[in-house]
Amino acid sequence: MAKRIEASRPPSRRGAQEIRSQLALELGLNAYAVIGALVMLRCLLLTLSVGDRLWIGRVIYRATRLLVLPLTVLPGANRTVLGSLTLADATLLAAVILVPIGILALGKANRG
Repeated sequence: MAKRIEASRPPSRRGAQEIRSQLALELGLNAYAVIGALVMLRCLLLTLSVGDRLWIGRVIYRATRLLVLPLTVLPGANRTVLGSLTLADATLLAAVILVPIGILALGKANRG
């Protein structure tokens, strides 16, 4: 008996929406990973007191300057914690670490 060949159906709206949703999620996670890596590298370079005279320091500090800028207006933000690491940089690192924990906690709260 011959196998029956079915005509291909165009993707439904729901399927297309799922693909767009998956794409948005993956792009968001990749962007977060890049930003998190840059922030961690910035904190490592500042802890080791690597200046912006080296190319790696110049590139990383320039790329992450806009992320730290809002935190520098807070009182005590320029206080040095370790090496050249300031409180603003440490706060940004803490935020990068705590965001996934918060998402995980909200996900568990919504499930049950």
